[in-house]
Amino acid sequence: MTARQRFQAIIRHERPDRLPYTFGGPRASTFAAWRKQGLSEEQQANWHRFVGEDGATGIGTLDCGWRPPFEEVTLEIDGNKRIWVDSWGVKRLDAIAQPTEGFQTRKYIEFPVKCPADFEAMKQRFDPHDPARTANEDWRNHLERCRDSAVPVMVTVPGPYWRTRDWCGFEGLSLMVYDQPALVHEMFEFWTWFLMELLDEPLKHIEVDELITNEDMAFKGQAMLSPAKMREFLVPCYRKLYEFLKERGVRAVVMDCDGYNNQILDTMYPECLDGIQPIEIAAGNEPEEILARYPGIFIHGGIDKRELRFSREQARAEVARRFRTAHEQGGYIPHVDHGVPPDIPLRNFLYYVELAKGFARGEDLETYKPPCELEQQLGPIEEMFDPRRAIALAYADDDEH
Repeated sequence: MTARQRFQAIIRHERPDRLPYTFGGPRASTFAAWRKQGLSEEQQANWHRFVGEDGATGIGTLDCGWRPPFEEVTLEIDGNKRIWVDSWGVKRLDAIAQPTEGFQTRKYIEFPVKCPADFEAMKQRFDPHDPARTANEDWRNHLERCRDSAVPVMVTVPGPYWRTRDWCGFEGLSLMVYDQPALVHEMFEFWTWFLMELLDEPLKHIEVDELITNEDMAFKGQAMLSPAKMREFLVPCYRKLYEFLKERGVRAVVMDCDGYNNQILDTMYPECLDGIQPIEIAAGNEPEEILARYPGIFIHGGIDKRELRFSREQARAEVARRFRTAHEQGGYIPHVDHGVPPDIPLRNFLYYVELAKGFARGEDLETYKPPCELEQQLGPIEEMFDPRRAIALAYADDDEH
């Protein structure tokens, strides 16, 4: 089977010849830490090939952002702190020297959309028919590559909750749900319309295996909208978007949501979602429970990244547990349950990669010993990542740098 055929089989809860080689993506800060642990520049540049990941493809530059952006303005600098207005029109407080590469330590102060008039102005920056969004050669070249792809074809877009939160902020949106419900309805409906208009042309030309809507609308233990408010504001939009996508052949509509997922699934599956990821274990999710509770669901993720930080025995127990669930219940692709953070040692991660490959092929969960060949290709360790030191350096006074 090709990687794409395997992926499609798992969506349908069928048994592929093996599970996909999918591991989870290291962050920029993680690669920076791993370069000091023996990862070469060439290995980083060809990371997916180095670890032997199956990979995926998509339609490239599908622009869901503002046009034009807001003008960035610095308002105040005090030591390592800067108050400024970013390109989204958000006033915020940032650390200038960040603790780790690829992360931004920040505090949001004020968001641009507070009332209907603000939203009318914001809408002018989001014309889905702006030719620059989809009429470029890069996008069309991606279409050609997708048509005969041997790997899964995926598209990722910001969902209605995510995009509206960009405009209003989490606290602002949470208050608007009660104080300005008509405006929340309008913003969610506008973004649903925007996505359908933007996706209509590409979906005429390719078959998409998974369309992911980024939402991140949950905490540990519960969602950011109550089930009642999801049914009032979000479900009608997702129902409309889901029908649109299914009519155009999208095989799986999957929400990307950190935090606890069951309230979302209780409300939205299977009416307007086929699945969810990355199944963050620290937030109270359990892949085995989700697969049993929601028959036919498609999920991926669910390997607790925290368990990869310590001994190989501890990592093995976690990885074996998730692959056992995938083999026994189906509909599940195990990989790390969020971006791979820099406190996971490189050699631990490569051990996990080779272990996961063996389990994906059906090797015995109790006795299989990975060859650890990837580790042998690394250079010497110069320095291990110390999160306390990284934070201390970022917040030290200028004369201490």
